[in-house]
Formats: sequence, structure tokens, C-alpha cells
Amino acid sequence: MESRPLHVLIAGGGLSGLAVAQGLVRHGHTVEVFERDRDLNRKQGYYLHMNAFGGEALRSVLPADLFALYQATSRVTYDRQESIVLHDHFGELSSQPHLGPPNRGEVPHTGVHRRTLRQILSARLGDALRVGAAVTGYTEDADGVTVTLADGSTSRGDVLVGADGIRSAVRAQRLPEVPVIPTGVRGIGVYGRVPLTPELREIVPTALMDGVVIAVDRAGSRMLVGVFDPRQPVHEAPREIAPDVTLDPVGPYMMVSCSVAPGTEVPPSAEWTAETPALLRESMGRAVAGWHPAAAEIVRRMDLESIFMIPFGYLIPAETWAPSRVTLVGDAAHAMLPTIGMGANLALRDAEHLVGQLARAGRGEAGLVAAIGAYEQDMREVAYPFHAMTLDHDKNFGGGALAKASDAG
Repeated sequence: MESRPLHVLIAGGGLSGLAVAQGLVRHGHTVEVFERDRDLNRKQGYYLHMNAFGGEALRSVLPADLFALYQATSRVTYDRQESIVLHDHFGELSSQPHLGPPNRGEVPHTGVHRRTLRQILSARLGDALRVGAAVTGYTEDADGVTVTLADGSTSRGDVLVGADGIRSAVRAQRLPEVPVIPTGVRGIGVYGRVPLTPELREIVPTALMDGVVIAVDRAGSRMLVGVFDPRQPVHEAPREIAPDVTLDPVGPYMMVSCSVAPGTEVPPSAEWTAETPALLRESMGRAVAGWHPAAAEIVRRMDLESIFMIPFGYLIPAETWAPSRVTLVGDAAHAMLPTIGMGANLALRDAEHLVGQLARAGRGEAGLVAAIGAYEQDMREVAYPFHAMTLDHDKNFGGGALAKASDAG
């Protein structure tokens, strides 16, 4: 088999789609990334816990300076690489080591601001990243794949990668039998940010500063906290590492998701008014009124403009399928609940392994469809067991105390 450069079409400019693009460009291939949003500003979350799956995938797909920029803008190293459950006065109930492979090295993977990572992953892609261009369908033949965009235009390539999220248009055509299951996650769903000021640092117990923790009371209320405290000021980090990259300023913050008080209805995002964030923040305050005093203070300081709701859902992924020139990564393949911190990490791992297989095919070491099939088999073997774990989150996060608290509540 001859070696030749591939032209790969990527539906979706999220983390996994951009990681595929970076990795392929690094191997000498060309890409087109089609992102339906007109910019990269849509609220999708704030702090992302990173483990060795995701962090080492970034090491593989990114140029060395962009990987160094990811490390510099990650949060400082925490003392315990564990998921931790606290009670409502922030004493520890249970803990367990973070899931995934060992996370060692001089600069362990900790956590990042999602938008910052997306800006790093989109760096230097130039015109290959096409915003406001949604893939609506495709046709495949023996020689390639042609995608159709929402405006009626088309583009052709050797491979199509569906990285377009849980409601993927590519998956809907490729695996139409895969259902999306909308669901809620108890006590989690409304998110916001709290500036991590010196004053707040003085009153917040150290137990809340070690990665992502969940506190719970006997009435069923919960508070999830993830602290973002970068190793270097985010907007200054590129100056010495990658001067051609621009990152938006992001100060230290606490990402918070908190239960609302019983009887409070959280409307769908489309029905929010200007008053909704304040009403929800007030309800969160009532939910934690009897907790450690820091809980009420954290809620009180939540930035109203940062508050939004994530409508959770997951896939029941297909057991297997015959490979073709069309494949899937990340949420398009195995969207899972975010409750054990593995979704983004596994999506990046997907990207790394798909890039590796497509690079093999480009070098003539494997047939293209066979290489894609090898990626898909590996993805199913690694990602699916974690997907199953997310369906019993209370048992699998932090050593089981959440399950006991749920039974008590």
C-alpha cells in the first residue's frame, strides 16, 4: 500500500474534533472542521477534571509548545488524586483514587478551563476551522465521503469524523438505532462560577480545594465544587510559550453546581428570563442554609451572569458495527453522564487513537477502513465500561458515600 496524505472532514469543533484536527495536521494530513456555532462562546461548562487519558492524549496530538501551554494554564497540582465526598459541614465521608491510568510525572494532569483548552486546540487551524457550518448529512462511496452543510454546500474528503456531540447528525445517519436518553442528575445541573478571591480563600475549608468534590446532606441536597487556580495567569501564559496564540483572561474561580430548595422548578434554558439566575441562586442558598457557613457564602458570591443549566443525557451505545469511512468520537459515540469526570478525557483519548490509526493508513501500513475499525474496537473496549459506571454514579464516585446518603434521604 502506498503512503499518501489524507483529507479528513470533521463534524464538530468541540474538544475531540479539534484534537483530531491537531493530530492529523501534525502528521501531515489536511482537515476541515465544521462547527455549527458561529463562534466558540456557547456555555458548555467551566472546569474540566483532567486525567492521564485526556492529558496524555493532548501530549500526543498537540505540538510541543501548545501542550506546554495546556500545562501552564492547568490548575495547580492538588495534594490528593482522589474523588472525595463530604458531609454538609465539609468533613470527609469517603474517597477513592481517580479513575483512569496512573497520573504521574513532573507536571501531573489536574484540570483546565474548558474554553481555554478549546482555544488552545483551535490554535493555528486557520481556515480549516469553519464556524457557522453545520454538517446535516453525508454520502459515502468507495473513494470517499461527501458532507452536506446546512446552507446546502458540500465538501468531500477521504474520511468523515462525527465529533458533533450527543445529538450528532453524523451518528443519526451512521447508527440511527442508537437512542439518546434525556435525564437529570440528582442535585447537579445548574452551574455557576464564584471568583476565588483572597477573602474567599480564607473562609473556604481546605477540603473543598482538592480537585472536584461533592458535599451532601441527609435531606438529599448536594453541592459540587471544582476549583480552577491556574499555574500561570491564563492570558499571560502564551507570551513565553506560544506568542502567536491568544487566550482570554480567566481568573481563579470555584465552579459550583448546587441543589435548589425543594419545590423550586428549574425551567428549560429557552424559558429563562433576566430574573431566573437570581431566583435559582436564592433557592440554592435555602438548600444549604444549615450547612457549613462557607456553603452559603459560596452560593451568595456566585456570579449571576455565569449561571446556566446543562440538560443532561446519555446514549445507549451500539454494541458493534461494521467499519466504514465514517466514524465517531467522544459524545457522538458514547455520550455519558459527567458524574465521574471521564467524558472529556475519553473523548480526547478517542481522538488520539483515531489519529494514530489514520496516520497508519496514511503511511500505507494498514487499509483505511481496517484502521478505522481497529480504532472503533479499541474505543468500545475502553470507553464502554466507564459509560456503564456513570449510570450508577452514586456508587462509583468517591467511595460510595453518595449512595448511602441517597438511601438515608
